[in-house]
Amino acid sequence: MTASVSPRPLIRDLHAAVADLQAKPIQPATTRLVLLLSLLALGGIGYWLLPSWPLRLAAALLVALAETLLLIATHEACHGTLLGRRHLELVLAALISWPMAWPLFTYRLLHRLHHRWNGCDRRDPERVDLPRHAPWRQLVLAGGAGLIVHTLQAALVLQAQQPALRRALLIDAIGVLLVKGLILVLVVQHGEWLAYGLCWLVVERVAGAMLQLRGAIEHWQLWQPQPHPLLTQLYCSRTVVVPGWLSPLLGGLPHHSVHHAFPAIPADRLEQATQRVDAVLARHGYPPVPCCQGYKEALMLLG
Repeated sequence: MTASVSPRPLIRDLHAAVADLQAKPIQPATTRLVLLLSLLALGGIGYWLLPSWPLRLAAALLVALAETLLLIATHEACHGTLLGRRHLELVLAALISWPMAWPLFTYRLLHRLHHRWNGCDRRDPERVDLPRHAPWRQLVLAGGAGLIVHTLQAALVLQAQQPALRRALLIDAIGVLLVKGLILVLVVQHGEWLAYGLCWLVVERVAGAMLQLRGAIEHWQLWQPQPHPLLTQLYCSRTVVVPGWLSPLLGGLPHHSVHHAFPAIPADRLEQATQRVDAVLARHGYPPVPCCQGYKEALMLLG
């Protein structure tokens, strides 16, 4: 890596380049949330009302797509960049997460450790260890259930580093039991437990596979500690070039390098931040952040 002897001038210029993007008030992602919640409702209603199973399966896949994108939005809520109203967005995120048994508040605390430990501490709770041959198969097989189990295991192991995890685990357990219990009571009352189980399985498999693959793409084979923590975050995370309309739907996560370095930047400004950061890196003789030209190229990294 060609660089100046000391990274301090670079770090100063990087912070200066994106300072205004962090200082601006957050524009609430209301339109995106309304769209995704509408798709979720449409798929759910269609699943219960459509007459044939092929059509119901298509509706379940629509539910899975909407739930996947909504779960990605809960990541923004964990950073306080979704609506600009921290308590409101966390309540909404919990209501999105608990029906799928996703432990939101536990993940929120673990994700803070991930941002601190990515690329430099092997205790990173989101670090992915995969076989060299076709690792995507393991991710798809694990699905949403594997993601939940991995999160809970990490929370139990890391309670000493983050004592608040005990309270978060309790809140998530109570929330999931209450929400799932209410849903199951309604399902049993209407005698639709088999249909509900099938829909839940479709969503768990599809959403889980997509979220697993997304997480691996963002960090796979990028364990490269750098001379400064900010540079470690930039170079141990991957940017994926996607169309302008897709990045907001994915919560800005295709611009993952800049998100890791500057998590306070909202999703709709991350593309601009990536451009500025790469310009500063080039000016100081550093290479651009790791990048793939689209998800097809990114998936090829996973064999």
